[in-house]
Order: sequence, then structure tokens, then C-alpha cells
Amino acid sequence: MLDRVRSFVETYQMLQPGGRVVAGISGGPDSVCLLFLLKELCREQGARLYAVHVHHGLRGTEADGDEAFVRELCAREQIPLRVFSFDVRERAAREGRSLEEAGRLCRYEAFREEAERLGGARVAVAHHMDDQAETVLFHLFRGTGLRGLCGMEPVRGDLIRPLLCVRRQEILDWLREQGHSWRTDSSNESREYMRNRIRGELLPYVREHINPQAERHVAEAARELAEVERYLEAKTEEAFRLCVREEEQGCFLFETGFRRLDPVIQGRLLRRCMEAAGGLKDVERIHIRILSELMDRQTGSQADLPGGRKARREYQGIRLEKKEAAGKRALGGQTGEASGEAAGEREVRVPEIPGRVLDCGRVWTFSLESAQKDQIIPQKTYTKWFDYDKIKQCLVIRGRAPGDYLEINREHGRKKLKAYLVDEKIPAGEREGLRLLADGSHIVWIPGYRISEGCKVTEDTRIILKVQIDGGEEDG
Repeated sequence: MLDRVRSFVETYQMLQPGGRVVAGISGGPDSVCLLFLLKELCREQGARLYAVHVHHGLRGTEADGDEAFVRELCAREQIPLRVFSFDVRERAAREGRSLEEAGRLCRYEAFREEAERLGGARVAVAHHMDDQAETVLFHLFRGTGLRGLCGMEPVRGDLIRPLLCVRRQEILDWLREQGHSWRTDSSNESREYMRNRIRGELLPYVREHINPQAERHVAEAARELAEVERYLEAKTEEAFRLCVREEEQGCFLFETGFRRLDPVIQGRLLRRCMEAAGGLKDVERIHIRILSELMDRQTGSQADLPGGRKARREYQGIRLEKKEAAGKRALGGQTGEASGEAAGEREVRVPEIPGRVLDCGRVWTFSLESAQKDQIIPQKTYTKWFDYDKIKQCLVIRGRAPGDYLEINREHGRKKLKAYLVDEKIPAGEREGLRLLADGSHIVWIPGYRISEGCKVTEDTRIILKVQIDGGEEDG
């Protein structure tokens, strides 16, 4: 048992030499086994072990007995213990949760509070292979995607699960061999909870009539699915970087890049966009399908989504807005033009050049260089070069304002900014969030689109102003 758990812990680098670990100890067989194994592994690693026990206030004298047992155990083994007490029933009623969910929240809050008090310790819990099988089946029966079928991870942030490599029966056999006692939680026998029915009715039937190693096979399948999930997640994040522009009020998904993706990644990317625009609470398959179908609808089509979010089909793709942004848009029937003019009130003056300035989460970098004869100016989306001598006022970064214009030819012909944006079919929602580089009312640069002809580098240019946004990547 110790060798298997040691190997598992080393594979996933759960313990660090000189580190600290907080073990959640209920008094049941799994957590008692965890405590004794971790004590030895921490001794080998030079790590410090601590324990936390949570009294849920639910099982009366039985729960009091659990606490007394854990106190005596930790005192005998010289393991520092901290006990937390909660009124789980009151919390469940107050927050509209089940007792099971409220209890879990209380436990993990206690574990992490102690871990933080100890200066960033890891938290160890006693989930084992049978728990993994129960979790996967629970997710499957309740309805889940690939991520839910991966079950519990051996390591998730500061949380570690050293016993995921062993069966429950192996834990009980080991405890008996070592002469260790434990407490039995009567609530585990209740058939009120679905997990208990899976544990007490379904899995015993499967072991007897189908395969005695059923739990192990389910857990192994979950591990393989987790590897597939990690690969797909990496591909999804890559697609998100290429196809999505994150915005203050949500995100914008570009159709061109989206259409090139495999359908599997498309669905995952839509889910990732929902996460970026307010999280995944209450998001189900139907909402991902609604987003997918919106991409095939005409410009101006909209969809309402969980959490007060709105999705809108625009010229180049789908704009997904958080609840706050959707509410502001609806309030008083504001138009895109009015919102854009309001954005013009937020000005950021360009500092002394060379210099840098932060605007709306993006870093703008300004530098000067001498023009060279026959110099070729590269064509990049987020790095631009200007004739510095043609800048007449102090440059500012701002939104749109009345009277804004661009120079569209070398003869200083002008075009109103509003007319340019409409002619280029830039969606109203996108126009609202534009941040412009302006010289008075003269718009020098519309990032992502074009610069003014009036400031372009020519053969007569002496000094070049170079402007980069977020390092000057060629694409967003």
C-alpha cells in the first residue's frame, strides 16, 4: 500500500521537500488511512503534516464522537489538528443548496483557510478509486460532457488526492493489518443521496454480475479520457487566441477563423466564449447549440443566454456580452452612436516619447527613430509607423467624438470617421469599443483597421514615430 501510494504521489509531484500538507480527517477509514500514509511520506520528504476536522452539526452525538476520535488520534500521532464547526443545515436552507453540497462547501472552506494560515500549504483529501468510479457514473447519469467523465484529478491547484490509485477494500484490508481503528458514518448508508445509491446498490450489483474489477476499469477509463481532455483543451485555447477578441464587456468571435475549425473544437470554443463572458454557471448543451446556430443567422439576430448575457450576430461574427453590458445597451434605448460619443470622454494622453501607457488593459508603446533612405515600411496590424513632424498636437488615446475625421489621400481629402466606419461595415457594437489614436479631431490610427494618409511616412520624412500595441503582434 505504502509503495503504491508513494509511487503515485511521486508521479504527480504531490509533495515537496520541506513543504506543508493539510489533511482532511473525518475519522472514517479512508481519511485515517490517508493520515497514516501521509505521515510516513511527509517524514521521508521532510514535509510538515497538519490535520483538519470539520463538525457539520448534523449527526448529534455521533458527530461529537467523530471529533473526539480525531482529536485523540492526532494527539497520539503528534499531528497538529484544527477543528472547525459549521451549521450545515442552516447554510443549506439559506443558500438553497442540498445538505450534501453545503457540507462539501464548508469542508473545503475550512481546508483552504487552514492552508492559507500555514502560508500556502497543500490540501490532501482521501478520495480513492471507488470514489472515482462513483463520481464518473454520477456525472454520466446526471448528464455531462467529456470533462465530467474525466472524474477527479489527482492534483488540482493546491488540492491533492494521494489515494486515487487504490481501492476501498484495499484500504480496509490495510487498516486491519496495521491494527488501526476508524469511525463509521451512518449517513453513508442512507439511500437519500444518489451517490450512496450508486455505491451501495449499483456497484455491488455490477461487481457480482458483470465484473468484480468494474470500479478499476471505470477509473482507468477516466484517466485516459483526462489525457484526451487535456489535448482538446490545449487545442481549444489555441483556437480562442486565434479566433476571439476579449473585450471589457465580453468577447467577439470572428466567423472566418471559427469556420476553419473542426466541429469538435467549434463546440468547445463556444463554451470557452461563454466562460469568458461571465462563467459557465447554468450553461448547458442547448445554449452552445443556440450560439452555433446564431452564426448561421443573418446580421442583427440575437439570443438570450444564462446569467443575463446576450449574443448578437454581426458582420464579422458573434458578439457575446456580459449581463452588465447588455443591461446598459437596453437602458433607455441607447444607440451605438451615443455610446461611442460617451467613450470619447475617456482620454489617455500619450506620455513623453519614448514612453509607454496603459489603456483599457492594453500597453501602447511609443518610440522615435530616424528615417532611412528608401526605407520600406512593413505592413503590420498592431505596429504602425508615422511621420512625426506631421503630428500637430499632443496625441491622445480615446473613443470617438463629434467631428472626428481621417485624411484619405495625399491631397488632405477628409472623410468623417462615422462615414468610414459605416462604409467598412464595422458593427455598431464594435464601434462603441474602439480606442483611437487622435491628433485633435484628426484620427491618426484606427487600430485593427487603417491609419490616416495625412501621417504616413514618405520619402520626405525625417523622424518616424513607431507605435505598438501589446508588443505589436501582427494579428489580434
